[in-house]
Amino acid sequence: RAPAGRKIFVTDDRSGLARAILDALGDLGLSAVLVSADILSHRRGLPPAAGLLLVARPDGEEGERELRQAFELTRRLGPDLIESARLGGGFFATVTRLDGAAGFSGRRLSHPLQGALAGLAKTAAIEWPEVLCHALDLDPEWKDLRAAARAVVREALHRGPVEVGLGPDSRLVPRLVRRDDPPAGPLPLASGDAVIVTGGARGITAACVVELARQVRPALILLGRTPEPGAEPPWMQGLEEENDIRRALLREEFSASSARPAEAEKRLRGLLAAREVRHTLQALRDLGAPAAYMPVDVRDPDRLRAVIAEARDRFGPIRGLIHGAGVLEDRLILDKTLEQFDRVMGTKLGGFLALREALADEELRLLILFSSVTARFGNRGQADYAMANEALNKLARAEAQRRPGCRVLAINWGPWDCGMVTPAIRREFERQGVELLSAAQGAAALIAELRRPSDGQAVEVVIGGMRRPERAVVFAPRKAEGLRPLIERRLDPESHPVLRAHILGERAVVPLALIAEWLGEGALHENPGLVLQSLEEIRLLKGIRLETAPYAVRILAGKPRARNGGFEVDLELRGGEAESAETLHCRARAVLADSHPCPPAYRLPAGLSCNHYPRSPREVYEAILFHGELLQGLRWIQCCTAEGMVADVAAAPRPESWIESPLRRSWLGDPLALDAAFQMASLWSWEMKGAVSLPSAAACFRLYREAWPPEGCQVVFEIRSASDRTVRGDFVFLDAGRKAIAQISGFEAVIDPSLNRAFKPGGIRAAPLGAREGALPPRAQSGSRS
Repeated sequence: RAPAGRKIFVTDDRSGLARAILDALGDLGLSAVLVSADILSHRRGLPPAAGLLLVARPDGEEGERELRQAFELTRRLGPDLIESARLGGGFFATVTRLDGAAGFSGRRLSHPLQGALAGLAKTAAIEWPEVLCHALDLDPEWKDLRAAARAVVREALHRGPVEVGLGPDSRLVPRLVRRDDPPAGPLPLASGDAVIVTGGARGITAACVVELARQVRPALILLGRTPEPGAEPPWMQGLEEENDIRRALLREEFSASSARPAEAEKRLRGLLAAREVRHTLQALRDLGAPAAYMPVDVRDPDRLRAVIAEARDRFGPIRGLIHGAGVLEDRLILDKTLEQFDRVMGTKLGGFLALREALADEELRLLILFSSVTARFGNRGQADYAMANEALNKLARAEAQRRPGCRVLAINWGPWDCGMVTPAIRREFERQGVELLSAAQGAAALIAELRRPSDGQAVEVVIGGMRRPERAVVFAPRKAEGLRPLIERRLDPESHPVLRAHILGERAVVPLALIAEWLGEGALHENPGLVLQSLEEIRLLKGIRLETAPYAVRILAGKPRARNGGFEVDLELRGGEAESAETLHCRARAVLADSHPCPPAYRLPAGLSCNHYPRSPREVYEAILFHGELLQGLRWIQCCTAEGMVADVAAAPRPESWIESPLRRSWLGDPLALDAAFQMASLWSWEMKGAVSLPSAAACFRLYREAWPPEGCQVVFEIRSASDRTVRGDFVFLDAGRKAIAQISGFEAVIDPSLNRAFKPGGIRAAPLGAREGALPPRAQSGSRS
């Protein structure tokens, strides 16, 4: 049931279906309202939402503008849907009119861009486990709108498969079908055929076109955003390893006193990109394939048409198109900006639409769209990428119907062991059991697929290792139920002196590191003899800010459940004086076992092996960070680059130094090391983005031993992705022997310029190293240990 006082929003499709859905919801006693998809453009204040149904119009394609409006409305109502789910019921569904089979029936698709909405719903299902999320596709020939509406409402209000096709006599769920038949037949290109390739000079697309050149030697016109490469600087010649090039760059182009990490990394990325373009072009020419590189942004239709016309004049009629261009702006739906959404959609989807128009009159023999398994299953932080690629999948089907003589493929690639996959991302895929494709495997798989006889149906193809499909398609998360309070604490700076060292905006704020310690204590409270292996899915929902003191907090835990030889326990930390007014501050899940797991081997990434951070810890705490003496855990900061940070941190004192009456005489973890790690993330955000950050979530905090070293440890922070509002990464805590003590994977922090004044009421007294130009302030003991 929808919580009282909340509305269900249904976007008007102007065909009568949306109104029929309103009637069906009303029959169940649910309060719903019809809205336009662009309601936010003329009305900001909306009542709290219990549900959102995005209903696509059947009389015209959902254009890029309409898709943007759908995303904006979803993002705006997302917090309401999550809160409604916690209060008793919240749901989100997209309703498209492809063919009643998610585009897989083989029937003509009149409005393929609608497919993008399914990518949004599949990602929301992963990011919002509490909310019922569905991607529903209705048969456009279903004329009984009342019956169709009832089917939509019935599906939307019940947990089950996320993606479902609905017709008058059918309910279909997509599933993967493995194809092991051997390749056969010739490639659909001849030697010398001109092929346009976007994003083809670098990364995975380059690996594929080099293999294509080896097989058939077409003329390859590579389009990319990298400027046309000139000659390498003399100092770079002969250097192959990235870290060697970085050191030489700092020596030759950035003096030690003026090195700004972000500027140096930007220059390094440009040099490496130019080298990769040169190597790709040379590899193609060595194979006997005519090749040219033309810099262009595929989001610029006029420039794109001019470049294609130039390529046609030079190499003859265009016979093939491989669209591999794309960018990532990983960020949760609730945090993603419209500017980031536009960059991702504009490059992948808008770029193809511009290419399709520019090549409308060409007799193509080959059309390959590089999509992603993100489109098939959704992926955390990639709603825009899932939407763009799912639209490409359906556009590929429409193009196959329009071009019967053309071999059309939308390759839903799994993750490659190259390109945008950093060491941190690689470890996360390994943790999930996802196999990475090597460049050679991926290129060979593409050629094999092109040699298969075309049956007109296998347009969308998934290639690459992935999690079991049923885990990705059917999303049935466990809800934390039956939690009961076990521990209560009353917080104030007198009984918890450590809070005096964590004053933000004139109010004491409880550090997440201390909350994590308390959650671990709650998990072990009624499970003696076990050890805490990990805390998983940690999410800080509302920070504990002591407006009045003392403030009561309670740790709640569920019953232990068996898991892989151990047990898992659901946990919550709630606060407030009355049970009816409790505020949920943090949620997590603990994994308990008889012993800690063995630590994995760890090797410091090359990009973090440098030693040139210019500020001392004293300057950092005086000018940037707000932490008082008890929480000043940074002892020496070794480096800060676009790839992350490395620092030595102090060990926490005994619990009674921080808390008047601690629950235990020793820490489960080391809350000072944890807080110092979060400080590193905030410092990195300041240096690279010009605004500090605060932690918000972590996928997993895993412990490899019971006692942390009393002399402190080294912390490595590896960046996975970063935007102007969010940083995501992983931490590794190492002892003096370089063995892992603990790891935090999937860490997230919110970057907010308004925090700058909260950190330092008079303003942060330091210039970001990489966020803006200008001399750095004076430094004490620059670059040395303190």
